[in-house]
Amino acid sequence: MSAGLLEVAASSDVPARRFRGRNKKERWTRGEDTELAVIRLPLDVHDPGTRHRVEQLYSAMWSVKRALQRDARKAVDAYWAGDVRRETDGKAWRLELGLSREGMERRAYRHMENSKHLGHHVTKALVMHQADEVFETSVSRHLFPDASGRRHGRPMTGRWWDYTRIPGRARSHTTARKWETFRLHGTLAGHLAAYRHRSLDRAVTTPEQAAMLPPDVRVLEQPHRLPTPYALRDGSQRAR
Repeated sequence: MSAGLLEVAASSDVPARRFRGRNKKERWTRGEDTELAVIRLPLDVHDPGTRHRVEQLYSAMWSVKRALQRDARKAVDAYWAGDVRRETDGKAWRLELGLSREGMERRAYRHMENSKHLGHHVTKALVMHQADEVFETSVSRHLFPDASGRRHGRPMTGRWWDYTRIPGRARSHTTARKWETFRLHGTLAGHLAAYRHRSLDRAVTTPEQAAMLPPDVRVLEQPHRLPTPYALRDGSQRAR
């Protein structure tokens, strides 16, 4: 048998590389009547019960972020310790350790599923956004240098008193039926009456009049401590 035939016979024993084809099933879409997990909380937290619910929400989200930061720190240490794996195929090594956006999200889902109390206070959407923030602000900035070649330090666990913002996604004005993390309930007239800017002309009393103002005119303001709206002080109305 010639060398050429031997080469063909040896190559025929190697299985051909398989590629993932197109999805043969129908693409999943959320139905019109599909229920969603929604957390509704008033902005006014003067009521002790409402304030307790908000505190529970922040406490649960803080525990998720703290667990993700600890996981990220351990995974980063393992990544830098694996010199051979990192030099051979750094990307595959990072994916194996879960140092990716999807990997951090899966970690967050596992923390939520294994916990017995997080499901009562947060949703998977909130947990997903928290995992994305940890990856972008801690993991990605540490693994990949910026334009100047500078890297951030290893992921560290923050402090409870510094946790003042829950990450989320705002409402999309270009894509229909795209959910947002938080939504304000109420009317434009109610917001204008309760939180109008101190420098706004008193003649402006309706949202239609406010819409006709120039873009540089400030209509609403958000004080550091939200006051109780006048419509709620006399007990005549209740916030939705």
